Amino acid sequence: MQEKLKSVQWGVILAIATIFLGFFLGAAMGGAEAQIKQYWTASAQPVLSSVYNNDAQKVSAIVDRSWKMLQRAHMHAAAIGSASLILLYVLSCLNLSALYKKTLALFLGLGSLGYSLSWLYTAFAAPLTGSIPAAKASIHILAAGSIGMLLAGTFAILALSCKTLLCSKNT
Repeated sequence: MQEKLKSVQWGVILAIATIFLGFFLGAAMGGAEAQIKQYWTASAQPVLSSVYNNDAQKVSAIVDRSWKMLQRAHMHAAAIGSASLILLYVLSCLNLSALYKKTLALFLGLGSLGYSLSWLYTAFAAPLTGSIPAAKASIHILAAGSIGMLLAGTFAILALSCKTLLCSKNT
């Protein structure tokens, strides 16, 4: 099995790093919620007049929305990292060239980590911009590219698995 996993090693490492990120964020959220929210509130202070029109309720609202984005980062990292790890194992078992395996493994690994990091970035950028959509727009390329890699990698493994498992050797 170790030899099979060597063909997808970087994807596996990135997927496990993504799972670790999810677990780390969960621990941080459980142990430092007040400190994180205080940090975001402090981050909004330099733009309090220009972005928030000196309205403390708007700051409080964006801190609450940022917390939801942090929860998304945590949940996406844990779930997508785990799903990618399973897909990488399936990929390692398929009869494909090393180049295909390495390429698809990188797609899944980078896609998993990149997508999770885009939610994390959104959570921390929103208090500075005053808006979740503005924070998302500032990292759209990373998020869209990551989603594209995840979808392409998953679809390719689905198609290759169907071909391997459902087609007879004569076709």
